[in-house]
Amino acid sequence: MKTLGIVGGLGPETGCNFCLSINNKLKKMTKTQPHIILDNLSISHDAEKKLINGGPSPEHFNLIKKSVKRLNELNADFITIPCNTVHIFMNKLRRISKVPIISIIEETAKECRKLNLKKAGLLASTKTVKEKLHSNELKKNGIEVILPNSRDQSFISESILRIINNKITKKDEKRMLGVIKKLQKQGAEGIILGCTDLPLLISELDIPLPIINTTLILENASMNKLMGAGKWE
Repeated sequence: MKTLGIVGGLGPETGCNFCLSINNKLKKMTKTQPHIILDNLSISHDAEKKLINGGPSPEHFNLIKKSVKRLNELNADFITIPCNTVHIFMNKLRRISKVPIISIIEETAKECRKLNLKKAGLLASTKTVKEKLHSNELKKNGIEVILPNSRDQSFISESILRIINNKITKKDEKRMLGVIKKLQKQGAEGIILGCTDLPLLISELDIPLPIINTTLILENASMNKLMGAGKWE
């Protein structure tokens, strides 16, 4: 089995859960523990807040660049970054890395195409939305993206910060469900969780539409890669 390198810490709970989930699924399937290197980054709350809300992010890029280089030096066969927003750096990071980096954005578009979606609602950080990370990739695949209004978008970014700081409430869950229902009324046939922290908020909600969980999509792509010629799904 190959070696997976993970750039973690974006946020910390999500990175650790991502690593543990892959480990447990493959261990159960193959009776062998996979070789995973998790590089959990130390990022300030202020930098996290600035990035999520759409501001500049030099601190993030420098930390992730160093992490990618470390994982290369530690002989990872490929790298994943369980965070949608920092995929704004993907082209630069791929030029730095000697090994492949799986894109959560590209894998999500593939999954939406498999589901034959024509319109998808997007829940993501303000930065991800502004940079059109999912919108541009989905457009290539003939899929229209439906976005929340500005007020709901601000709420989503605020919710992501509360998730990272373990401060989510039942009120957040209820309002997020309301946002999803609005997107459904606008024609969304599925909802993309375009932030890997969001499943920690809406995993137990009664969602009226198919959920495209980008965290699980990246997990599956990583497991397929770990198993080489094999395929896990």
